[in-house]
Amino acid sequence: RPEAGPFTQLRLLFKRAFREVTGNKVANVIKLVQQVSTALIYGGIYTLSNTQSSIQDRLGLLSLMAIGNTNLAIATTIRAFPKEKTIVMSDRSKNIYGALPYFLSKVLAEAPIGAALSLVFGGLIYPLVGLQ
Repeated sequence: RPEAGPFTQLRLLFKRAFREVTGNKVANVIKLVQQVSTALIYGGIYTLSNTQSSIQDRLGLLSLMAIGNTNLAIATTIRAFPKEKTIVMSDRSKNIYGALPYFLSKVLAEAPIGAALSLVFGGLIYPLVGLQ
């Protein structure tokens, strides 16, 4: 059982995770370019109106958006996993922190960047395709 309490663990792990997320500027720029590019591509493909076929197009677009954002999140996790695994296994073998504080810190640290990227994507796609 770790000596530090769960909130101390969470605070320290959050600081480390947030430093990792914000410190990797190249990866964040690549993610931003991906979101902008995807929004521009979808905006070039879809033009929605209030007709029956437009409702079907809207469903297709929303499905593509959900799948694309899920793939981006999974790709981020897959790229980070090998590096993270070594560190986490070493720390956990030393009983430095628990699994729950680690998981929560990662989610909380990555949420602001993910939300900002989604906001950029949504801010572009909404007017481009006519999502009213």
